[in-house]
Amino acid sequence: MDSVFKSKVDWWYHLLLFILIAICFAVVIKGDMAAAAVVLLITALAVHAMLSTYYIITADGRLIAHCSIFPRKEIRISAIEGLTRTVIPAPSYALSLNRMGIWSGKGLWMTVSPQNEKGFIKRLKEFNPDIKLINDANFL
Repeated sequence: MDSVFKSKVDWWYHLLLFILIAICFAVVIKGDMAAAAVVLLITALAVHAMLSTYYIITADGRLIAHCSIFPRKEIRISAIEGLTRTVIPAPSYALSLNRMGIWSGKGLWMTVSPQNEKGFIKRLKEFNPDIKLINDANFL
């Protein structure tokens, strides 16, 4: 059976949404409907990303990362070599800066931020017990 893990959502993401909503109200009050439409569209995309960023570990041993309208990313769990904690603020399918880097033979595949980190790691290791937990003795 597939396992689904939602992304953590940090305080800064909620702050971003609040700021976008405030800007939208400000431009509506100002009467600039074109700007309001653009800000509303950006806000809707940010809310959609918050509600639809998750990671699926499939029954056949694949990890799928999903984030809103962006393309799904997929890797065979057998290809994962290591996991490491990171706070890299680079664009990723993660809504938290408390991230986990997923490494394969080609380097860093992606950073993710599952709410249930321990369950996520445990499920990955069920498919690939050779996954190394890099630079963190307290990972599990």
